[in-house]
Amino acid sequence: MILLLAGGPACNNNGNKQQPTKRSIDDISANEDVARYLKNFKGLGALTDSSSPTPALESMAKFKVTGDLAMDLVLSEPRVVQPVEMSFDSRGRLWVVQYSQYPFPQGLKVVSVDNYLRFQYDAVPLAPPEGVKGADKITIFEDTDGDGEYDKSTDAITGLNIATSVITGRGKVWVLNPPYLLAYPDPDRDGIPNGNPEAVLSGFGMEDLHAVANSLRWGPDGWLYGGQGSTTTANISSSVTKNVSFLGQVIWRYNVDTHEFEVFAEGGGNTFNVEFDSKGRVFSGNNGYDRGPNFKQGAYYPRSLGKHGAYTNPFTFGNLPNMELVGEKKRFTHSLIRYEGGKLPSRFEGKMIAVNPLLHYVQLTRFEPDGSTLKNIDEERIVETNDRWFRPVNIKAGPDGGVYIADWYDSRLSNTDPRDTWNKTTGRIYRLRGKEGVKGIAPFDLSQYDAKKLLELLKSENKWFRQHARRELADRKDQSVLPDLISMLQSKNGQDALEALWAIHVCGGFNDDIAGTAIHHQDPYVREWGVRLSGDKKQVTPKIGQQLIQLAATEKNAEVRSQLACTAKRLPAKDAFPIIENLLKFHPEDAKDPDIPMLIWWALESKAETDRRGVVSMFQDQSIWRSKIVQQVLLSRIMKRYIIAGGEDNFSVAAELIKMAPTTQLKKGMVSAVHEGLGGQDLVSLSLQLLNVIRPFESDLFGGPLALGIRSGDSKSIKQALTIIGDDHASIDSRLTYTKLLSEVNQPEAVFTLMNVVESARTSPALRDVALQALGRYDSARIGTQVIKAYPGFRGDAGNRMAAINLLVSRRGWTEELLKTIDEKKTISREDVSDQAIHRMRLLNDPEITQIVDRLWPNSKPLSPSALNEEMVKYAKILKSGKGDADKGRMIYLAQCGMCHRLYDAGGNIGPDLTGYERSNLNYLLQNIVDPNAYIREGYGVYQITTTDGRTLEGKMISRQGEISTFVPPLGGAPFTLSNAEIKEIKEQQRSVMPERILDRLSEQEVRDLFAYLTKEK
Repeated sequence: MILLLAGGPACNNNGNKQQPTKRSIDDISANEDVARYLKNFKGLGALTDSSSPTPALESMAKFKVTGDLAMDLVLSEPRVVQPVEMSFDSRGRLWVVQYSQYPFPQGLKVVSVDNYLRFQYDAVPLAPPEGVKGADKITIFEDTDGDGEYDKSTDAITGLNIATSVITGRGKVWVLNPPYLLAYPDPDRDGIPNGNPEAVLSGFGMEDLHAVANSLRWGPDGWLYGGQGSTTTANISSSVTKNVSFLGQVIWRYNVDTHEFEVFAEGGGNTFNVEFDSKGRVFSGNNGYDRGPNFKQGAYYPRSLGKHGAYTNPFTFGNLPNMELVGEKKRFTHSLIRYEGGKLPSRFEGKMIAVNPLLHYVQLTRFEPDGSTLKNIDEERIVETNDRWFRPVNIKAGPDGGVYIADWYDSRLSNTDPRDTWNKTTGRIYRLRGKEGVKGIAPFDLSQYDAKKLLELLKSENKWFRQHARRELADRKDQSVLPDLISMLQSKNGQDALEALWAIHVCGGFNDDIAGTAIHHQDPYVREWGVRLSGDKKQVTPKIGQQLIQLAATEKNAEVRSQLACTAKRLPAKDAFPIIENLLKFHPEDAKDPDIPMLIWWALESKAETDRRGVVSMFQDQSIWRSKIVQQVLLSRIMKRYIIAGGEDNFSVAAELIKMAPTTQLKKGMVSAVHEGLGGQDLVSLSLQLLNVIRPFESDLFGGPLALGIRSGDSKSIKQALTIIGDDHASIDSRLTYTKLLSEVNQPEAVFTLMNVVESARTSPALRDVALQALGRYDSARIGTQVIKAYPGFRGDAGNRMAAINLLVSRRGWTEELLKTIDEKKTISREDVSDQAIHRMRLLNDPEITQIVDRLWPNSKPLSPSALNEEMVKYAKILKSGKGDADKGRMIYLAQCGMCHRLYDAGGNIGPDLTGYERSNLNYLLQNIVDPNAYIREGYGVYQITTTDGRTLEGKMISRQGEISTFVPPLGGAPFTLSNAEIKEIKEQQRSVMPERILDRLSEQEVRDLFAYLTKEK
């Protein structure tokens, strides 16, 4: 009798006979509020529909496969269901994680939920075997006779409760089971654990189970790598590393020997894939429109700061781009490999093969050098189908040189529906191979190979065997192989030498001599990894330190130089500064590199406060100032870094650096950065030393000769500025400049003058606009009264009209007076109030105000779920009742949608680009248009900000630097900055900028025309 504990070992099983029970909303909800919200939540995206799955063999006929490839059905239901990830072990067996417990963990209840369907649970689940059993399991499939058919299956681990990834190595089976990384003992390496697991890492977030930790891969350096998606948090601890906190998407790694955990790189897409190429580069797919990043160590990549949260470093001041893509910008290729197996036709070698689960195809893309990184050129879709259930979610290269694809196989793909409508009875795995290629590979077991044979495999044409031979060597730590590996490191064959270097390292043989050999090797990738491995322990000996410094001066390869910058960030200041200096002085071409300038910035930033004198010392070398990277990237950022961080020591260094700058132009740029670092705050906090240094530039850079005085609160300067603002004969530029300044600082004595400007018939529209914006800072009842009184006099100017309304709806008292004027006095027309302003009045959350708004603008009242359903049904019938004209639809699109959305070559960028979406799905389009608030794509969320001085503002967050956040109004306009001290409350709205009822403006034929254009392929 075998007792199956939660996440415990299992016995042989040839099918999925028992299906997991789906959890209802009532079952998962801890309270009525959660249940009500989830029941009313309108699902969006590729949802479950009424179609039925096509039988596996029959579905194969629907695939169109490029001419020189063949596609085999390897596994299908009932043997495999909901396969989320695959991996291969040292015997070539295929391990499959079956994610049947998704989307809700067993035994937990949801206590709160946000508008992105991120959940907070009532408890942290216990690690197996103590935790509640779930429906996930890990199955081993084996081809026992090498004919390409997986004729044997074994359930290795069952009862898992949210498991996303598995990999073997070091005598263990490693399983990602958020919030844990589990290590199951498997000393006999049969795949069946010999005991209970150890939770070697804890703290992975579970807020969004389609974005949890995933994708275990052994790195060339012997660390265990993984990814985490965009909408979860983490606070990771191991036995030696404690409380490493981060938000959102990262690549992370864990040293299984030393038990250290660290974040390798931050940002990217909703990371659910990790891939290493033959040079050790790290890739991951992307849920956006490109192929994702080429991750560099310690770097930061794009992310939505609002939805996904800030970087771990508040002073990133930018990010590296994803790899440039030349090709169709289609969402989304979230899982990919770089094929280096040597068995497909030669045209596939070295190219990316990526799966697109949303649009049901497999993409072939080539890599091309792009400075220190790579760019992607799409070539063709090598697999396509009209079967909408085809959902390829994972791709791996196998030991046979084939490419394996895991198919979730479901009509549903979207996670934006809380109902568990997933089909838990289907799943497929396919293999791509050369059309003339042989299926399968003779059985083997690398664990039985002697050292000599493993060393031979390091030279295999198939990357899979090279990687797994290295894994075996890492398991054994057999140092008797080091002489042969050291000899191999001397090889003129760069790949052989690189494999030898990695193997030496994982065997424990890496030392200064090996590092020196690698650093001076003729192959650039060996040099790159010599640099990286030298810096992994965050310290180097003086001998290696000097070699890195010299290499920074002489290195001709951009990728190596980029790694030198990454390593400098990790090293102590005494070793880092000389590397940074040489990179700046000897490689002017790097100013145009996509990555290197920011990598150097992050290296410098890491020492900004730990060694301020080192920063100053570096800039004492006059040749440093001639560097374009210094001029264009470093100077402004180091100044902002010190100003935002604040404090006498930081201000002192900032002042010293400005004084050291060799030209007036450079000084001006640095002083401008001081202004930017202040984020619109006054200068009171700055040191006298720094104020004296920047004073000569106030007229040119701070807005006239009175600017510093205004920002410092000097009463004489403020009085002079107000005189100029109120003087109709003064320079309009000066009046505008000082009025803008008074919108950034709080000087109540300005109200009288600003109101005079607003009321005067002689005031230009531009100046009145700025004055109205400036008045928003001051909480005075008479402002609302006087603006309303003056309103008829300037209503004729659209900009002034909008500025006045926006001002009046920013405070509760002013809003009440505005509504009374519209409702009773009729001196302001309700037609003057925009949809956005109406919404802002609702944000005040005042029942009396909301009641009046509902009465004055009845069509602005949010539609109920039942009304939205009625709208969906109505427009679905309209679309089915006739055909549309796409050419006419284009004109309607430009008029109704084009201001915000781009489609192909036309439209704006306020909302998401529609080109890459699944526009052939009418139901999906209709849901998004009829109910734009049901799901707001990351990066387009709008924040409601309540300030400490009583204003209610709206904006999209575009940057977060230290204590300063910058926002831009939802429909465009001048950015505004707020310090944390000015923000009383900030929350992301559950409302889209796009209004409801947008189709109500169109005739039935116009609706059909619009959809004809939206669904048309270019």
